[in-house]
Amino acid sequence: MVTPDESGTPPVSPIPVDTSQNTAARRSSRARKAPAKYDEEYVIPAYETPRPTSRQSRPKRKAAQAATQSIVPEDAGPLLENILDRMSPDERREYGGWVELESEPGFFNAMLQELGAKDFKVQEVYSLEADILEFLPKPVHGLVFLFQYEGDDEPGDEENCQDCPPDLWFANQTTTNACATVALMNIVMNAQGVGLGTQLQKFRNSTAALPPPHRGHLLDANDFIRSIHNSVARRIDLVAEDLSLDNKLEESLKKKSRKKSSRSSGKKANVETNYHYIAYVPVNGQVWELDGFQCKPLCLGPAAGSWLDTASAAIQERMLRNSDFSSYSLLAICQSPLKALSSDLARSLTCSHALDTLFSGNPTWTVSPPFKTFPDARLAQRNLTREMIVGFELPISFKDRVGATDFGPEQALALARDLNTEQESLDAQYVAELATVDEAVEMVRGRQRDYTPAIHQWVRALAEKGVLRELIQEIDRDA
Repeated sequence: MVTPDESGTPPVSPIPVDTSQNTAARRSSRARKAPAKYDEEYVIPAYETPRPTSRQSRPKRKAAQAATQSIVPEDAGPLLENILDRMSPDERREYGGWVELESEPGFFNAMLQELGAKDFKVQEVYSLEADILEFLPKPVHGLVFLFQYEGDDEPGDEENCQDCPPDLWFANQTTTNACATVALMNIVMNAQGVGLGTQLQKFRNSTAALPPPHRGHLLDANDFIRSIHNSVARRIDLVAEDLSLDNKLEESLKKKSRKKSSRSSGKKANVETNYHYIAYVPVNGQVWELDGFQCKPLCLGPAAGSWLDTASAAIQERMLRNSDFSSYSLLAICQSPLKALSSDLARSLTCSHALDTLFSGNPTWTVSPPFKTFPDARLAQRNLTREMIVGFELPISFKDRVGATDFGPEQALALARDLNTEQESLDAQYVAELATVDEAVEMVRGRQRDYTPAIHQWVRALAEKGVLRELIQEIDRDA
């Protein structure tokens, strides 16, 4: 339906014409009396030269003035104060939408920490060359690929997609802007031998037997996961997201008419750039491409050798299909080295404890006990305890070396010094890796600090003092 604004002419109601009366001449002997105001209503006045209307008598201007006077002014102050106010965690948790998430490893690392999946580490991949992929922390549980999405024109491989097997966890994307978390969940839920935390483990157990669309719906309805996804959003970001969705809905309703006008005018329609996340995972010897927009997962084939080679070939092929678009990003979801470093440190400390027990009574033994170098407080920072160190099984290589006939106090001192050097190196690596995690979490916390209310109050104070008006006048004068 064309609105008045679109047609340019306001709708006019047709004038009803009464045809019931007979317009023929009355046959009467009496003379017909002229009605009152006959000269005004029935006689066409003589032509007069039109006089120019004054500016005050223009009907359109009068209508505009009347419309302006009829509008009740609404105070936008309270609404503005509400938008620029600080948002509480409960309000963010109750927000039902999803904000756009940028491809930043720190954000994904902080999300995994907040989700309770502390055994994962997200690392950016700058090249698909085998030498570069070899340096990723092992094992690599999956890849998250970000690319510019072409919408309905996006090339796909639907004919090779297949039904989701029981051993593969795959969820469809059922809402907008959730593709980053959907891709992340499609990797994390398929990882083996890792801790997911209480909430994610409960979510995986409850969705294990469901089809992909139902998994995606429950993911969208999960307040815990959605609130962490939106943890860096401010209130004004949520308002902007709602406005964007409203504009997209309005744009979709006008899509048909816009296409017609673009064809008639010959002008190219404005195409919005959209980005989309998909996942690549190895499951039971097969490599899968998991796209939340697709109804079914795509099997890329067996993981011959390294599964990263198969996934890398598929990613490069997709990049060639989208050759007109050059913006890409690739993130690797790896095993966090913290657990491995803690285990290696415990094993090394167990060997030092065994040597100290055997040779501490020897007068030539000058090595400090391991629990003096690593007291309980320091062990706790590495997720270790003294009981864990004492109960750790000694490596076979250590038993063979200590059990040799030529192994004496001198050899024990040399081995103890080597173990101390190894322990300091492992501890330094653990501290550095822990600092990386803390940096990611602190970066997200920095984004969560919303300075908008303070800036709003500061600018309002400047406006009340008249400073803003002076600045605007100064800019106008300089211009």
